[in-house]
Amino acid sequence: MVLRLIKNAFRQIGRQPFRTLLVLQGVIWGTALGVLPPALIHGSMQKAEDDAESSGIDRITIALERREVSESFTGEDIEMLQTKYGDRIRAFNTYAMRRNRSGHLILVEEGGLEGRGMKIVSGRGFTDEELKSGARVCVLDDEKLENLVAEVGSKVRLFDEEFEVIGIAAPKSDEKVDEFGYNSGHFMGRFINALKQNMGAIEGNHVKRLRRRDNIMIPHAFRPQVKVNVIEMRADPKLILDLRDEIRSDLVAVGHQPIIYTNALLPFLFRSTLDTFVELNRAVFFLCIVVGTSVVCVLMVLSVVERQREIAIRRVEGARKWHVALQFIVETGTICSVGAMLGVPLGCGLAAFRVWLEPLEAVTWAFPPVESSVMVCIVTVIGLIGGLLPAWRAMRLDPVEVLRNE
Repeated sequence: MVLRLIKNAFRQIGRQPFRTLLVLQGVIWGTALGVLPPALIHGSMQKAEDDAESSGIDRITIALERREVSESFTGEDIEMLQTKYGDRIRAFNTYAMRRNRSGHLILVEEGGLEGRGMKIVSGRGFTDEELKSGARVCVLDDEKLENLVAEVGSKVRLFDEEFEVIGIAAPKSDEKVDEFGYNSGHFMGRFINALKQNMGAIEGNHVKRLRRRDNIMIPHAFRPQVKVNVIEMRADPKLILDLRDEIRSDLVAVGHQPIIYTNALLPFLFRSTLDTFVELNRAVFFLCIVVGTSVVCVLMVLSVVERQREIAIRRVEGARKWHVALQFIVETGTICSVGAMLGVPLGCGLAAFRVWLEPLEAVTWAFPPVESSVMVCIVTVIGLIGGLLPAWRAMRLDPVEVLRNE
């Protein structure tokens, strides 16, 4: 019986599809607004876990504010950070910067190449023995190769000594990501840098240099007296913000003024900001659904008036009052379900449009199956409840009076 009523509901939609679509706008857009944030959040969090290294969302970059005193880390600082946070991080890399006539040098330790998000595209990387002994070998960034006449196997002069070029490195990801996690040229990255300058914040030149692609990397052991300027850690994205706060407190406690960079999306993805946004979205979703369902209910009440003859004939043929009431309840629920199912792809389309409109390395979208199913069920239940009013009106019709007037 219920299946027959559902088929009848679809026939009613087919008779006046345009009017039904107009009436369902509230339900459709309400569902779309409910699907949009979960689609973005689900996709972005999945991407954060899958592409944490390339997007920089698992990275903490630490530098020191330029002051009259040294802006470099001491051996005690490095040992303290490694000891305290070693069990919560995936990687710990240090970098020392030095300007040379041949260009900018980055003195690296083991894992320094991977820590910068680089890969060898020609030649080879450093061996453990070369890093420990401070061998006269170097790896060039790909853009440095264009400015320096050199190739794998050739020699370059650094610190008044000959270094052999053993490899060429390039970023693992084609996207250029700044210290805040924004793509190169992204307007938010430019806005943050402009804001920093207006507020008089110190520019992190060493960190910017680390992100460039025109450096020369050599073993730090060749010049161990050159102090570390930048420390980079990688950890589970969910732990990054707590680690950042703890590291800042520890460095301030020993007299430093640290500048710590993390991906700008982390507070949104893994802090209470997201919970607040989700709660607000739920309120908007329920408001839209209630308004949309109310409009559908009004349509069904008018439908009772239009279909008085049909209702009267059914009653004369033996249908009971609850049969007629059930018919309108099921029809209202079915119409609302159709609106919800139309709203789900619309919400996913809006999420895809948002990603296309303003691309960001760490933001994408994905279909949220659980949230979509829950929303369709909620809309259907609300539609069934909303169908009680037209059902009550239909039950009150007197078939004798209706047929006499006809």
